[in-house]
Amino acid sequence: MSDLTVKRKCGFLAVGAGGGNVATPFYKAGYPTLFVNSARLDLDSLLEVDEKYKYHIPGGEGCNKDRKKSKELFRKDIDNIINEIKEKLPGIEYLFIIGSAGGGTASGVLASMKRIAVNELRVKACIIVTILPNTKTESTKALINAYETLAEIEQLEEAGMTVILDNDKNANKMRINEMFFCYLDALLTNHSSSVLGNVDNAEIEEIISAPGMAIISKLGKDKSDTQQLISTFRNNIYAPLEDDKVIKYIGLVNTGGGKDIQIEDIYSEIGTPFDSFIGYEADATICVLTGLSLPYAKMAEIKEIIDSNKDTIKRNLTAQSKGRLSESLGLFDDIMPTNRPKTEKKTSNRDLLF
Repeated sequence: MSDLTVKRKCGFLAVGAGGGNVATPFYKAGYPTLFVNSARLDLDSLLEVDEKYKYHIPGGEGCNKDRKKSKELFRKDIDNIINEIKEKLPGIEYLFIIGSAGGGTASGVLASMKRIAVNELRVKACIIVTILPNTKTESTKALINAYETLAEIEQLEEAGMTVILDNDKNANKMRINEMFFCYLDALLTNHSSSVLGNVDNAEIEEIISAPGMAIISKLGKDKSDTQQLISTFRNNIYAPLEDDKVIKYIGLVNTGGGKDIQIEDIYSEIGTPFDSFIGYEADATICVLTGLSLPYAKMAEIKEIIDSNKDTIKRNLTAQSKGRLSESLGLFDDIMPTNRPKTEKKTSNRDLLF
């Protein structure tokens, strides 16, 4: 029996190591997926992925969190990358681009690749899925990358929601990836049917095409009540919601004939949407919120951490150029043999070997 869900229209572009980890469950579930990386070692680590779905950017040896290096590699090879997408993800209408906001390879190109996907590949919408670094354990450079990546994403007007996973929410990154797959796959493969009402494919496609941040929740039948669902809007794997109650769409697939979830309580919690799409009598409750504001409070927190580390970083970066020891050269001349040549400052890399 052919798949008539939205899944059949979707493809995934995994960029960088983080993108590869998030996208692997989708690949294993039969979604067309292309893995692109500047580091051959990262691609080799994807043992469950067929080699023909891996693309190593020529000349790339990793981007070591350097967004400029990523941009340059993609700029030089963009025609080949576009051809790979066309060949490996033929006929897709919705492209999900996945990559870490804090790394190098993906963070430099997520925004530009969305523009290319919509304007050159002519997909109906391009959905960005990115991951914020852990603010307690990851480097200041990763935090700077994440801030700059979100600033670029903010400028986009092309169709497609933005999902922002947050490594602060769970120390186990792979667990975040598993949960996200469970939620998104449930949405894209939804086929519930009820005489009370349904969320059809066209409505799901409209939902995922909305610009702005999005979150997806899923609850089993035994936990499908209004308060449990509302709690997932704050206690989840995503960047925190803003308190401004900005929202465009709500998609809600209910269990229990619609008696369990009170939609007016959801409006009260997260705002009144432009439109709501409600379905009933499903095996699980699925809720997607789109057209949300980006996580400005979270990004302000990241900026504050960056600012607080500026002086320390500058001191560390300049410490090696102070020449504090060389200031004392010559102090011991009076006790050294007179025929010892005077020490001179080394000027080239190889001079230090002699």
